[in-house]
Amino acid sequence: MRRQFYSERANASFDLLHDLVGKIDFVLIGGWAVHSYIGLQRSMDIDIAIDYASLDYFRAYGIEKYENININYSSINNVTVNIFLPGFSDNDLPFQVNEILANYVKIENIKVVRKELLLLLKLWGYFGNNETKIKKDIIDVVGLMFYGNISMSDVKKLIKSHNLQKRRTTDVMLEYIDKGEILAEFISNDIGEYKTLAQKCKRDIQNTFHLK
Repeated sequence: MRRQFYSERANASFDLLHDLVGKIDFVLIGGWAVHSYIGLQRSMDIDIAIDYASLDYFRAYGIEKYENININYSSINNVTVNIFLPGFSDNDLPFQVNEILANYVKIENIKVVRKELLLLLKLWGYFGNNETKIKKDIIDVVGLMFYGNISMSDVKKLIKSHNLQKRRTTDVMLEYIDKGEILAEFISNDIGEYKTLAQKCKRDIQNTFHLK
């Protein structure tokens, strides 16, 4: 079993996530969304996209806004729920929240954002300044690319349709694969498996995007 990056509050976060099902309509993004696809790393916070009708549920717990980004959050049972809203949060994401709300699959009765969109969302974390969160993003991104059966051709179409910069997409993918080697115990069964999958994934990215 791979070493868990987070242990504190992960069980409470998991329980709250499932408690939200049926109470509000949401699409899951972030670390728990990656977990839904590949079942490796658990998460500490819950990240969800919702419409404004679902926002009322969180008013009883208090709604705060992060200082430098247009993302709201509530604390429920000591678990942070990050809330992404249409219009309000769009400028802090590679595409609009409404696209997230319209593109999901159901996994164990939870709406989870389509994995190619999820990959691009997780890449946006590269430009944050929280070192611990960046490490977790590396683990999630690389794990999703290694084990999530990602269609790089679909990712390419999304990058093109949203006019996303190479620096914020393929450059980050390749950099995360390199950086992920020192975090391999959280991603793969052993370093040999990591290196084999890393080479395969790099070739897929380079061939799909015609990179040298």
